[in-house]
Amino acid sequence: LAQFNGCPDSDNDGVADPNDKCPTTAGAAENFGCPVIKQEERDALALATRAIRFETGKATLKSSSYVVLDKIATILQRYPDYRVSIAGHTDSVGDSGKNFILSEERAKSCFNYLLSKGLNTDKISFIGYGEDQPISSNSTKEGRRLNRRVEFNMYLE
Repeated sequence: LAQFNGCPDSDNDGVADPNDKCPTTAGAAENFGCPVIKQEERDALALATRAIRFETGKATLKSSSYVVLDKIATILQRYPDYRVSIAGHTDSVGDSGKNFILSEERAKSCFNYLLSKGLNTDKISFIGYGEDQPISSNSTKEGRRLNRRVEFNMYLE
């Protein structure tokens, strides 16, 4: 196209393909040519942080988590150009080394569940942080509950 000095704009969103992080999906120029994630979907990802549950001291998902993970899978399928990092966290009760391993195993459980829903391994990663990134005090029961979480962070590469 003349406006892009001969570069194509495959999705006709006004962002030349070399500058478009989503060249086959129309999106906003201010979002690198990618669709902006809707607020209600961002809210669903934030809710998942509080709603994913595991068996005590294990990486086994509780069945109540499946509906939340199914919703996350649907969101990820709606935005195929995005990637997601799954981050596992624990409270500070117990051995810190074991907490690190548990956080990673819990993130991996979510990863495996999403793969079972047909998502691509190239678009999803997981990591465990153990007790190193608390969002609340570990000195209260409620604080520890908040610190035991799995976060889903969508991003563009």
